[in-house]
Amino acid sequence: MKKITLLIITICLSSLLFSQTVKIGYINSLELVSLMPETKAADDQLMVLAQQLDAQYKEYIIEYQKQATILQNDTTLSQIAYEAKVQDLQSLEKRIQDYEKSSQDKVNQKKTELYQPVLDKATQAVKDVAKENGYTHVLDSSTGAIVYAPDGDNILELVKKKLNIQ
Repeated sequence: MKKITLLIITICLSSLLFSQTVKIGYINSLELVSLMPETKAADDQLMVLAQQLDAQYKEYIIEYQKQATILQNDTTLSQIAYEAKVQDLQSLEKRIQDYEKSSQDKVNQKKTELYQPVLDKATQAVKDVAKENGYTHVLDSSTGAIVYAPDGDNILELVKKKLNIQ
């Protein structure tokens, strides 16, 4: 009797679990973000910053090459003066390396600053569309985590509409 009751309870619980509707959609978030106008604006701002930093870097390189050429061609320098010029050149080389690292850090920081609001907006739009259209799960096909999945609904068009993207 206990086994039959337990079997009936198990069947009832299983039916309840499987009776809930699961609606799965997928989206390529990289494609979505690339279509957002905010991404283009962020790209443009990053390009301007990178160009400014690169221009200064090129000036440092030209100065370094100029000083190196002067050092190679100046045969009138005493040993002490020559060693001092070599130290100056090494110091300039170190500053160039520091500038290069600092520039990369600035670009990365600016990239995070510019793209985070875009990513947040895209994430919120996906959540809103999922709720509005009864999706219980939305998978991101751009992460490569999906090896196989049954046909679901690609909600990219719905999210683009939500964000007024053509």
